[in-house]
Parts: sequence; structure tokens; C-alpha cells
Amino acid sequence: MRILSTHRAHALLCFVLLAAGTWPASAADADLSALPSMRERVLIMEEIWRARVETILPRVMREQKIDLWIVRSDEGELFFNDESPVFMSLLQANDEGMAIPSRHAPSGSQRLPRFLAFHDTGDEIEYTEPKDYEEIAELVQKLDPERIAIADFANDPLMKALGAKYGQRTVSSWELGVRWLETATPDQIRTYIQVQRVANALIAEGFSNAVVTPGVTTTADLNWWFRHRMLELQLEHENHPTIGVQRKPENIEKYDDPPEAFVHGRSGNDVSVTIQPGDVISCDTDVMLFGLVTDSHQHAYVLEEGETEVPTALQEALLTVNRVQDLLAEEFQQDRTGIEIVAVAEPRMAAVADVVETEAAFHPPPTYIRRFLRGGFFFPTKPWVAGMTSGPGYYPTSIVTNERPLHYDTLYAFEPHTSVAVPGWGERGVELGIGQITSYTRDGFRYLERAQPIKFHVIK
Repeated sequence: MRILSTHRAHALLCFVLLAAGTWPASAADADLSALPSMRERVLIMEEIWRARVETILPRVMREQKIDLWIVRSDEGELFFNDESPVFMSLLQANDEGMAIPSRHAPSGSQRLPRFLAFHDTGDEIEYTEPKDYEEIAELVQKLDPERIAIADFANDPLMKALGAKYGQRTVSSWELGVRWLETATPDQIRTYIQVQRVANALIAEGFSNAVVTPGVTTTADLNWWFRHRMLELQLEHENHPTIGVQRKPENIEKYDDPPEAFVHGRSGNDVSVTIQPGDVISCDTDVMLFGLVTDSHQHAYVLEEGETEVPTALQEALLTVNRVQDLLAEEFQQDRTGIEIVAVAEPRMAAVADVVETEAAFHPPPTYIRRFLRGGFFFPTKPWVAGMTSGPGYYPTSIVTNERPLHYDTLYAFEPHTSVAVPGWGERGVELGIGQITSYTRDGFRYLERAQPIKFHVIK
């Protein structure tokens, strides 16, 4: 049978109407109170999932020349959180995110499939759910596939079922699984733009006088405001927000916060200080929506007495950081590995005038799929990250590495960290790394609703 029916007009219409009618044209126009309902959000998530299965699954199977892909439910030990993102991301569900039980389970049982099998007929991908290893053997005998992808992990029972003939036709499914997880559809990328707008609007609200009162509000206050505001909006998030302050040396001596709270002029997330005039406030936060996770680093400036706008030197520093980002973006070229991108980008970035230090940092954004048992139990507990990154690895998983090449239709949390020399701000300057979601397609590199291209958030 086909993995999915192609008659999805109602769900697709819901998706299109919500994407076009509910969403703002930009973060500045965003009304966070107008977010889709939870029910609508799950419909959109499931629609994205269906589109991925119908388009990406055949694409990556044919790219890897795989005729049959056998996925086991017990592959979780391959991954850092003992949940298999490949199995979970291929598990069928209804429009409420409730996983469809195994067809071999007794009536009324919630038991999930043990095996998922995907066969490329040349025209479509056929999905079957083998009951056991004996049924897998029968399926393989019937289909006679040339290349069979299986997990290279605890697979002795499967190899025994395949026998010598078909055992010789197996290849590791690792690369296929990562390609499946990292590849995005055009609709998924367009939806990510809207999710980034929500994140930008949330940060703009937090970085305003409606929330921050200089001399009163602490970084802990602002941190918890973000968490509570997300709760009000029914927005999930992956990480505890990071809120820090950068302060000029003369102001560290001027205000009451202990000097030891600042390391090289910067406070850490584990230390609460009072936000004061002249401070640069920095945040690192995310929202989770439709299975998509943002990773946003942005900055605000608190005007000092007599100031009506951000000092020119700081504005120029922000423009410098954006130039550095664009240099890194230029090095995103098909088939380059993360190691190669960093190697060619960092010397160019460091050569920009007034740059004190810089790091070419990026990684795939976390994604997740909401799945419940029919009894209501929510069982995937952790977003996964899969694909190419700038660093030696993304702790502590091995499905993302800087040794992977860059592929089209992939997404990145793009967050180069750059410090710029600014008069009066000490030897380390001001760190103004800007984080946002980006995509890489055949049309090239793209910022998805670029954050802070020309100006700070301003607090008076």
C-alpha cells in the first residue's frame, strides 16, 4: 500500500490558509496573540510531515540507491537520548499526532510497530509493517531488492532472517537516515520564516520598556519573563533562555553589582545583575512551533542619560558583525564540509577591520515530531539535530558532524560569534553574535527573516 493517500485537500487548505492569512508579513507586524490554536498547529505539523514523506523519502532513497529500507523500533541505542529520531520521524499518526498502533497488535492495543519497511517500486514508495523477522524474510524474498538499508547496530537477528543472499545486499542506513532528517521541503522552509518572525517579535517585546525598567529589572527577571511569556502564548521551548549584560569598565565601577559578576565586561547566565543605562543586553533563546525550533541571539542597548539613540560606535559595530556574517554565508557551497567552510571563512572574517575575535559557528536547528500513544502518553521527549555543523560535533549526538558535506535544502542555526573593538569597552570589545535560522537551497544561502541587520533594540 502507499504510505499516504494523496487526497489531502482539506489539511492542505488549512495549512495554506493559516500560513497566508494568520501570519504577519514581518516581525514588526506580528501580533503574538493571533498565533494558531494548538489544534491548528498540530494539523500544520502533520501536513509538513506528510509532505516530507511524499517528497523527501523517495528523493533520499533514490539518491542513496536504496530499494528497501527496514527501520527497527529498537535502534534508539544508536542515538544519544535512547530514542531513535529516524523511527519516530517515520512513524505514522493521525491528525492529532496519535501514533497509529501496529496492525499486528490486538484490538484496542496501543502497541507500536516493531518494524517499518519502505520499498521503492520506481513509481512510489510502498510502506509495509512486517510483523516479525520471519515476515521480513518473506517480504525480501518477494521483492528481491538489490540494495537493502538497515541499521548497523545489533542486527544479528535481522541478518539471520535475510540469509546469506540478501545479507550481502545490505548497506548501513546511517547516511540515509541523516539525509532524511536533514532535508527540508519548500513548505517547511517557508513555515520556518513564520516561526522565526514569532521568535523575533517575542524578543522585540522583551527588549522594550514595556518589560525592562533600567535600574530595576534584573537579568533573572527578564529571563523568567521570556519563559512566562512563552507559557502565556502556549509556545514551547527547548532551552532555558540565556540573558546577559555587557557593560563598559567605567560603568562596572559605577553601579552596585559586584565586579566579579562580570568576566571581561560580560555577565553570565548563572549570575543575575541589574540592567542599567549604558548596558548592552544579549539574549540566546528559542521557540518550538510546528516541530521547528529557532535559535535566536539578539541585542538591545539601554540609552544613557542625554542619549536619544544608540552611540554611533556601537551601531557601526553591529554593521561590522553583519558584514562578518555575510562573509561566512558566502562560503556555504555545495559539497563543502563544515570543516572546509570554517577553514576558508574564519580568516576572511577575522580580517575585517575592528574585529577582535570571531568564530564561524552554525549547526542544524533542532526539530521534533509530536507523537502520542492513543492513551495520551507523549513519548518523544527530545528534539533531534541532524546534519552538518561547524564544530567537531554537536554534544552528545553523532548524527551531526563537521565532517559532513553541505547539501541543498538544508537548514541551519547560523550564529557566528564576533567581538568588535569599540572605544571605551575594554580590550575584548563588544560581543554581538547574531543568531537566526537560515536555509541553503539551489537558490543559494538565505537568512529566514534576518534579525538585526541594521539596528539594536532600544530601551530608554
